[in-house]
Amino acid sequence: MMMSKTKLTISTINFISNKRIWAPLAPYLTIGTGLLILNNAWIAILGYHLSIIIILFFARIKISLKQIYGNKNHNILIITSILGGFSGLLLYLLWHFLTIPKDINIYLHNIGLTTALWPYFMAYFAMVNPLLEEYYWRGYLGSNSKWITLNDLLFSGYHIMVIAGKIGVMWLIIVFIALSLGAWFWRQANRWNQGLSASIVSHISGDISVILAIYFSIIRT
Repeated sequence: MMMSKTKLTISTINFISNKRIWAPLAPYLTIGTGLLILNNAWIAILGYHLSIIIILFFARIKISLKQIYGNKNHNILIITSILGGFSGLLLYLLWHFLTIPKDINIYLHNIGLTTALWPYFMAYFAMVNPLLEEYYWRGYLGSNSKWITLNDLLFSGYHIMVIAGKIGVMWLIIVFIALSLGAWFWRQANRWNQGLSASIVSHISGDISVILAIYFSIIRT
């Protein structure tokens, strides 16, 4: 009986100290605090990125440049890049069907995305966010599983937290499924390509297209 309690205690301590178990919750804490409590998009994204850097530092994770930029098939890079770009195109085409509030531009202004600061946010979001996220989600938290993993769902879930209340419930479900499948696909592309480059170029393409779709749908109207 005593031995069982000791093993249970050790297992509990190992579970709590396992950084990879808690790491996927970082965006929920940082972005949730930045957007839902402090109402500031800059604090949200910078806090999120800082948490990634801190977690990777203490995890002492080392991913070589070969692992990051490994490329066995240029066709995979082209295909993933094109598919990533389609996400913004779809957002732009479906914008009027997403039941987005007409005063969304006021909301963006209130969370720090003013007309003057928007270009800087666009540049940062499109170029820095994909690199950090892929290194984190598909690198540190990555898996070679051919099936959808919990981290794929958690990656998708924090995006839903960001857009909840901005689009209809049915669209939230559709976006959650699409992002979960996207996270799964990025892992498979990296597995086929034996590196992170496939998901990186696709993520960059996707973030650029999405941020431009938002810009031309809101800021220019």
